[in-house]
Amino acid sequence: MTRVYLHIGAPKTGTTYLQAVLFRNRARLRAGGVLYPGEGADAHFRATLDLRGLRFGGYDDPAVRGAWQRLARQVRAFEGERVVVSHELLAGTPEDVIDRALDDIGHEDVHVVLTARDLGRQVPAVWQEMVKNNQTLSYERYLDQVTGARKGRGARIFWRQQDTAEVLARWSQRVPPERVHLITVPPPGSPSALLWERFCVVLGVVPGDYDAAAPRANASLGLADAELVRRVNEALDDRLDWPDYAPLVKGGLAEKVLAARLAGDRARVPDELRGWFDESADNMINAVSQRGYHVVGDLDELRPVHGDAGAVAAPPPDQVVDAAAYALAELLVAQAQRDRSGTGRLVAGASSRLSGRIRRLAHGLLPSRLRRSTNRG
Repeated sequence: MTRVYLHIGAPKTGTTYLQAVLFRNRARLRAGGVLYPGEGADAHFRATLDLRGLRFGGYDDPAVRGAWQRLARQVRAFEGERVVVSHELLAGTPEDVIDRALDDIGHEDVHVVLTARDLGRQVPAVWQEMVKNNQTLSYERYLDQVTGARKGRGARIFWRQQDTAEVLARWSQRVPPERVHLITVPPPGSPSALLWERFCVVLGVVPGDYDAAAPRANASLGLADAELVRRVNEALDDRLDWPDYAPLVKGGLAEKVLAARLAGDRARVPDELRGWFDESADNMINAVSQRGYHVVGDLDELRPVHGDAGAVAAPPPDQVVDAAAYALAELLVAQAQRDRSGTGRLVAGASSRLSGRIRRLAHGLLPSRLRRSTNRG
């Protein structure tokens, strides 16, 4: 009997890393009786969009239509030992769509796998990813939604994908608890391959048999850099469709230009919300621990580890100006190189002198109230 593993996420829990390792090793996995289906690296992403009827970035990608059934046919046809399907957007799937997905897979021995990370890292990471995907909700407002009445689109999406107990309860309606696997994401500073090793415990394969070198991770931004991208999104006002926005703003401005700056504080849990985060983690851990799921790792890793005091929800205005000056300088240098070479490639490392000039220009464009605030800083 073929065993099917549905790795359902959650978003921002190392899923991109695991999917990259699975895709890179798909031939070796296949030789060992494990199928990672799909023709391209984005096959599972498109299949999940098709299954759930989603339009990522508001874009109706023609390649999405029929992608779920194409993937499901490969799963049904495979006669080996194990199949792995993996995408983080599966975590938020509604109950009726889960039933349809399980019926389409057509195998009796289905296992559900969820990777989970502590809320103290998840909330700021998910907000930043939303901003890189053309959202305009500030970190301050996002925290209000997530920690308050859970109203608003951002909060609804977050909890539907990140409430570990609720996600597993929804997916385990037709899957018994002994076939539901929860993998906790190792804490910062752990060996880079530890998450893959934990994933292999669930799959029943030897981790050392595969190339688990970590590919480039999703680029992380400082709080001021993310706030700058958010303001750019506001200024764009949806004038760029997703096929243009993705390479220019997400891939270019955010992940190539600003991610190289490595300046300023990251978005973290503000000091005044630490108690709420700790209590929420306790409630989630208690609910999960009573249900008989197979846990790989340690549930205590789902408790937030707070850093030094001083975290805030909004960056100082002068830090946003610095980010804007840096970005403008890099883009101008890239434009000059593009004019000379025609490559159109974005580069990092613009002249600090040019960056300083643009910073002064950007500062002059601020409203007088904010100019006084940054001067005092």
